[in-house]
Amino acid sequence: MVRRAEDLGRNFVLNQKVTLCLVVVALLAGSAVFAAHHEAAEYEKLADNWEAAYNNEGAAAVAALYLEDGMRMPPDMPIAKGRASIQAQVQGGMDAGLAKVDIETVESMVSGEVGVARGTFKGIDADGNTMTEGKWMSVSKWIDGKWQIHADIWNMDAPAPMPE
Repeated sequence: MVRRAEDLGRNFVLNQKVTLCLVVVALLAGSAVFAAHHEAAEYEKLADNWEAAYNNEGAAAVAALYLEDGMRMPPDMPIAKGRASIQAQVQGGMDAGLAKVDIETVESMVSGEVGVARGTFKGIDADGNTMTEGKWMSVSKWIDGKWQIHADIWNMDAPAPMPE
């Protein structure tokens, strides 16, 4: 009879330890889910941040949204790799009269520390006229507590008009 009471006591302590471990695992899993949800919510803002940087801050602010070795893959041009090259490529668009952009995200998804998005855009001149329309896709990485663009690519819905 004494042995049985000892066994019950050991089982009770063991059950408490198992319960504590399960609670800790559940808390860690819950915080990971919260972090992943938070990262996904932040990712959904990246296209808006790109648009705001272009429209209000300039080419350097756009380039800062990319990884140091990030890249843009524009149509009919070589890849712009690295922030300095990205800044020059974006500035070239601004210098060609693309005063503003209007970017819409159609779909985005996050898996761990990688995000993929696609959408549409309009390029607008200083008078508010649409110069071009097209679609885009980007791959980004969650690094140092923020989303940074690894690579993006885009093309126009129609060929650019020929100069007269």
